[in-house]
Amino acid sequence: MTDHLKPDEIPGGELPRAVYRTVGAAFAWMMLAAWLAFGTAREADFTLAFASLLFLVFFGVLLFIVTTARHHMTAPRETLDHFLQSDVDTASGPLPGRAAWIEIAVIPLALALAATAIGLVFVFTT
Repeated sequence: MTDHLKPDEIPGGELPRAVYRTVGAAFAWMMLAAWLAFGTAREADFTLAFASLLFLVFFGVLLFIVTTARHHMTAPRETLDHFLQSDVDTASGPLPGRAAWIEIAVIPLALALAATAIGLVFVFTT
C-alpha cells in the first residue's frame, strides 16, 4: 500500500472487494449479535440504536466516497487472485496478500466473536 494515491487510483482500490466485505460482514455480525442478546432489554435500546446509527453512518460515508470515486475515475480494481498471490507493502515491510487479509480481518472477527460470546453469557445468565 502506498502513502499517497496516484491521480487515477480509487481510494481503497489496492485491496480486493472481498477484504472489505469480510470487515463489513464481521461488523454486521457484531451488531446483530448485540441486538439479539441485548435488544430485549429496554434500557439497552437507546445504546444499541445509537451504535447502529454510527455503524450505518461510518459505512455509509465510506461507501459514498468509493462510489463517487468510481464514478469519476477509471482505475482497475485489484483482483482477488492477484492480491492473494502478490505482496502488499506495509509500514513494516512487504506482506503476502493472504497474511495481509488475515491481519486486516482479525480484529473485526475477534470483536464479532466476543460480542457473540458476551451475548450468549448475558442470555444464559439472565
